[in-house]
Amino acid sequence: MELLIGIAKNLLLIVVIATIMEILLPDSSMRPFVRFTIGLFVILAILNPVLKTIYSSRDLDSGAWDLPWKYQDTQDYEQAGLKINQEIQQAGSEVMKQKIERQITSLAVLVPGVGDLETEVSLDPERGQLSEVVMVVVPASATSSGDGSIETFSYREPGNPELETIREKLASMMRNLYGLEGKQVVIKFKGG
Repeated sequence: MELLIGIAKNLLLIVVIATIMEILLPDSSMRPFVRFTIGLFVILAILNPVLKTIYSSRDLDSGAWDLPWKYQDTQDYEQAGLKINQEIQQAGSEVMKQKIERQITSLAVLVPGVGDLETEVSLDPERGQLSEVVMVVVPASATSSGDGSIETFSYREPGNPELETIREKLASMMRNLYGLEGKQVVIKFKGG
């Protein structure tokens, strides 16, 4: 009997709310959706008490607000996030470093007298800027003069003016393109 009284009270409350909503809503396309929703509430109002009595040993009243929340230390998440962030920055830094090395090599081989070039750059980890460039230049082994004769390029001679010209041009290129000065640009010649 108590079950039927509970169902009747719930149905009466739903009917009152439904009537008020029907009065407030103008004639529109929303009316079928409101009636459908009210029908769902009527079904729930009937089924909920019936299911409670049938399955009295089970707890069917569990809403998300009733579930206990387990506290987890956020420091673990922060450390994991910082680690992932560092890995992303390192990967990006490595890609940028490789691209800058290829760019410098491509530009430097255009300097007359440079046969080949190996480049290694260092990036400032805090600012992500170019901090040092080390270039190992392989000079062109022979240059052709205008009269058809071949002149050897002796790159092992100390104070070789041709090497100094190459050094000055490469250092000037690094100053102009990347804003690097003196100690930040190291130019070595292979074999000497």
